[in-house]
Amino acid sequence: MPPSPAPFFAFQRERKHRVFGGAFGTRLPAAAWHDKPSYAIVATGDRELDPATAQRMAKRAGSKVTVLEGGHLVFVARPRAVAHVIETTARAVR
Repeated sequence: MPPSPAPFFAFQRERKHRVFGGAFGTRLPAAAWHDKPSYAIVATGDRELDPATAQRMAKRAGSKVTVLEGGHLVFVARPRAVAHVIETTARAVR
């Protein structure tokens, strides 16, 4: 984690907004992951989404998985590692 995550969490708390409920009931003709490359980051210490569950979901989607040490907010705790994964992925799909 950064030295003091309090400002980040305050920012998140103040900017939360409701998710549009209709998004959950919308039927799509096909899932994008059937036809497009899929990538996932699994955080080993995630206590919100069990890492084993995340691995199963990624496998089902045919995702290329990167495992990083960290919790649910791995992108906050390890921004450079996450950015590296994103940059590597972006170069791979050009």
